[in-house]
Amino acid sequence: MRATWISFTELKRMGPDVLRARISEGPEQAARWVEAAALNGLINAQLAFGQMLLDGHGVPRDPQAGLRWFSIAAAAGSAEGINMVGRCHERGWGVPADPSEAARHYRAAAEKGHGWGQFNLACLLLDGHGVAPDRAQALVWFVRAARGRHMGRHVKSMTMIGRYLEQGWDRPARPAAALRWYRRGAEGGDYRGQFDYARLLLERSGDLAAALPWFEQAVESGVPAFCRNVGAGLRTSGIPALQQVARRALERACATGEAGDLRAYASALAEGLGGPADPEGARLWFTQARQVESAPLPVPPAAPRPADPRPLLHRLRRRLTLGLRRLVLR
Repeated sequence: MRATWISFTELKRMGPDVLRARISEGPEQAARWVEAAALNGLINAQLAFGQMLLDGHGVPRDPQAGLRWFSIAAAAGSAEGINMVGRCHERGWGVPADPSEAARHYRAAAEKGHGWGQFNLACLLLDGHGVAPDRAQALVWFVRAARGRHMGRHVKSMTMIGRYLEQGWDRPARPAAALRWYRRGAEGGDYRGQFDYARLLLERSGDLAAALPWFEQAVESGVPAFCRNVGAGLRTSGIPALQQVARRALERACATGEAGDLRAYASALAEGLGGPADPEGARLWFTQARQVESAPLPVPPAAPRPADPRPLLHRLRRRLTLGLRRLVLR
């Protein structure tokens, strides 16, 4: 990466996807430029720097500071900023978890047409988390998100519409229509859509050859907790090809570092699930599980104070003059 990373003029023109890609090339070097652009009021940079602080990507992890930057972007009218403030309240990132406050922000973002906000609000409505449960209203927001093209959230909404149709929530079940919606989600890259499409396709057609690649894609792109459930579900299928998928899913679930996941994969290796037995590999994974179980429990951190962007804004104004003089203007 070149020493100056990027000019301020380029940074000002960048969209969020390009900015994220450039940050990934060298996050430590990018951080000072992204921060300077955020100080200069560039909303994309404020969002990017907030995410860097939230993740500890290129800078020390500081969820409270990340939330402050999201709040600044939200105050400037950014739907993405509003959604991320909601996300922080839902997950307890830099602020005590408060699903009702999360729902308020998600609704504000959703009403601006923000796909993530629409999907997140729909999920809270579906689960009754922070709001009164309302499955019909959740479907309205899933449909709105599915019709959009915002940052991939529409494909997850397509999968959820498929679930409504398969389960017959508030309407007669229509499995054939559900299969079509699952396929749309699967083709868009949603790992849950890939799994549900494979599952329902196999159930309805018995075509293992067609379903198997989708099971495999779901495992490779799914998060560890999802892979844990896939592994548990497929290991008893009695179908060797699916048990092989289960073995891989249990392996990927080990990324959680939890003793239960390590033991489940060790057991799969010991019994030869989906492949040859591996007693030595099983022994190593069982040993890791015991080490995790014997490790002392971490001390929980103190609850953070609610974030207030105003003090940060005052400090930023004092830093703007010196900080922006260092930018390379072209």
